[in-house]
Amino acid sequence: MDEITTVFISPEATADTSPLRELISDPDISVYWKTTVEEAKAFIADTLVDCVVTAYDLPDGTGIDVITHLRETSPDTGAILVTDVSLDQVTEEASPGLVLEFVPGNQPATGARVVQLVKSTAENRSQTSYPVPPSETERLEVLESYNLNDERFVRAVGRISDLAADHFEAPYSSVAILTERTQEILACTGTSWDRTPREGSVCTYTILHDGVSVVEDTLADPRFEATIDSDDGDIRFYAGATINTSEGYPVGTVCIYDEEPRPFTESDREFLSLLAAEVMDWLEVVRHPREVEAPSGGVT
Repeated sequence: MDEITTVFISPEATADTSPLRELISDPDISVYWKTTVEEAKAFIADTLVDCVVTAYDLPDGTGIDVITHLRETSPDTGAILVTDVSLDQVTEEASPGLVLEFVPGNQPATGARVVQLVKSTAENRSQTSYPVPPSETERLEVLESYNLNDERFVRAVGRISDLAADHFEAPYSSVAILTERTQEILACTGTSWDRTPREGSVCTYTILHDGVSVVEDTLADPRFEATIDSDDGDIRFYAGATINTSEGYPVGTVCIYDEEPRPFTESDREFLSLLAAEVMDWLEVVRHPREVEAPSGGVT
């Protein structure tokens, strides 16, 4: 398991103070100690953090300020508040819907509980503001085995995106990979998308299921109040096919979009699934370049 990068924020702790002592002594956790809200914000801005553990009372604010900022900048990062302040006071001061773990600071097992929560929130992504597949950890490990910059692959997914837009007479299409926190647009047609946060991405929901997901009108679906915008207008229709690896891990999508609601037939679903399978064939090429030959006779 990779080390879990954790920021611990407290002006009064010492290296011998629980829970900082337990965090430092755990070999799976890499700890960075900060003492103020501003120090924590600056560190979070420059470093990919897996979890934040903070006291409530800080010299320039509160732990709630830190966690509120964290949710604005990195909404899926674990957040743990360790304090003697009552849960009722924390709930009263925090904004509605603020996601965090609350640990009383005056208990004998506080340190052990914090270590347990750091590991569980980082490994299980239990505080994400969007759903993740049950196989998220394995899915991300598989993603690392592909060379997404291979020139053959880049050209192929570009052709697949163009074909999707042309076949469905759609103004926009894309081929995307879902990383830990972002949606990486590998190719797109009709616009210039590059990278978007995974939070709010329609494709985040698509990879939860095999096959094709269709949203005939995004305005009628409460999950997608904030959908991808193009330079020419808001997206109203979405259809996406999941790209599944041979091991069954969902790594990305092939999608089409429209500015107007539209139907999507069973034969439409079959063709979009075929395009997703073609992308997967090419992913296997760039994963095992000496063992797998380039696809021939396909839809590209």
